[in-house]
Amino acid sequence: MFLFCLIFLSPLKAQDLVDLVILIDGSKNVGAENFPYVRDLVLRIIEPLDVGKDAVRVGLVLYHSNPVVHGYLNSYESKSSLQQAVNGLTYKGGPESNLGAALKVVAENLFIEAAGARAEEDVPQLLVVVSAGPSNDDTHVGNLALKRANIITYGLAIGDPAIPDLQEVATDKSLVLTAPDFETVADMSVALSPMMTGMFQRTAIYQNGLTAGM
Repeated sequence: MFLFCLIFLSPLKAQDLVDLVILIDGSKNVGAENFPYVRDLVLRIIEPLDVGKDAVRVGLVLYHSNPVVHGYLNSYESKSSLQQAVNGLTYKGGPESNLGAALKVVAENLFIEAAGARAEEDVPQLLVVVSAGPSNDDTHVGNLALKRANIITYGLAIGDPAIPDLQEVATDKSLVLTAPDFETVADMSVALSPMMTGMFQRTAIYQNGLTAGM
């Protein structure tokens, strides 16, 4: 647990390098009427970040029956372009919420060098999963791929049904935040922000510890 405690320290500095992917539930678990709340949550998450090619890179994936990549880690070179992309996200719905398939796509198609990931440069690799309900498919394969790649995964659960899957997917259960309903989801960004601060040195320490433990 000591290594996780290191995550909560000093504020994010402009020179810190982080690769962040935000995986967003756009399934029937959310619903069209509630999707604007989720979109606002994502905007609040990115607001304090120094987004740029040589700073924080952000990728966006929306999932329902199938995952849809809206932006790779090398897609956005400014915060304004990222915010524009988030504002352009629309609810697609679908009969299923396949988080497992989405995790696999994230591991295989976003956290790779060709998509802008800088793991080979020891840049921290972070994933934030926003979910409003249980997954209809198995999350094990995608989850295992993320853990093998030393991806630090956070979970933002909207309602109790989303919690079990996110506790399984998150790097640690302490990295799962919850909101009781859609009207309060934006509050999770306030708690998430300090959890992602100063990640350059502390995630490197965590990754070294995880590798040694394996």
